[in-house]
Amino acid sequence: MKKRLFLCAAFFGAAFLLCAADRGGGRGGSIVRMHQVSMPQPHRFERPESVVDDSLRVVEPKHFEGGEAIKQPRETRPPAQHSEVTRNEEFGRNILREQGAETLRGHFYWHNTGGVRYAHYYDAHGVHWYGFYHGPKFYWCRYSDNFWWWYDAGFSRWVYWWGGYWWWWGPGGIAYVYTDNSYYPYDMTAGGVVVKKPETVSAPKTPPAPEAGQGQISPDKSRLVQIYGANSEAFLYDNTGPKPVYLAYLGHDVAKVRFSQGAPAQILVDFKDGDYALYSLDGKSQEAAQAEPPKAAQPPAPESVPPAPTSAPGQ
Repeated sequence: MKKRLFLCAAFFGAAFLLCAADRGGGRGGSIVRMHQVSMPQPHRFERPESVVDDSLRVVEPKHFEGGEAIKQPRETRPPAQHSEVTRNEEFGRNILREQGAETLRGHFYWHNTGGVRYAHYYDAHGVHWYGFYHGPKFYWCRYSDNFWWWYDAGFSRWVYWWGGYWWWWGPGGIAYVYTDNSYYPYDMTAGGVVVKKPETVSAPKTPPAPEAGQGQISPDKSRLVQIYGANSEAFLYDNTGPKPVYLAYLGHDVAKVRFSQGAPAQILVDFKDGDYALYSLDGKSQEAAQAEPPKAAQPPAPESVPPAPTSAPGQ
């Protein structure tokens, strides 16, 4: 509850008045629904040299070590299934011992440890690579300073595994976490990130009459919002004239609506599933202020070329 209250205050910079309407029109359109995801704080790297950010890459060869053609595709999204590897206690106990013994550069070492089938490749630069299969795809990671690193080619960045998530150590030491198919900056105060989900809403053909049920009026009396009907649909009206005039449809399955008292004033709509959305007083969807992570420059051609492993973890 405290996190939720903080989040509202952070977006609006002012207190909100709770809408007590029990009922709720129509202009629909695109909105951005948001929700907060709580997660552990990111690891903070004290030494810049601990952050992997070089041009070494893993490139799939055309054939396995036995000559069989490789047809499996590379994983293109941060592999969430890496938790299966990190939770394997036997694998964790053996990895450092194997690194100490498997020091022939340019050589591939194959293992099946604790049910995890993987390949260990020690390259000419002294970098340890590990290849894993998950279903029809495979992915390669580096293990450096007790952290797993994976290269996200789509964003041209190295990300590290921490607390069950992949993190990117962004410019200025800002930590971005990968969730819901995107990277979001971690909010230390709120203890998580705000995830944005664009959505198209279809409004009813005819909005209800302003007097059809109990509504909530904004502090300056200029706006009226109704939460109406069995679908808990929210309708916004201009309340400045002799009679309220319909402005916009704010969505369905709405739990409550609040108005800000700041400048510019905004409307916060809370949905029953825990999502929320921001609107201007004219009913236009507003996104939360959130910087998009910049993309890094494309690195030069790879130097390390390990093969793909031949089976999935557990097979």
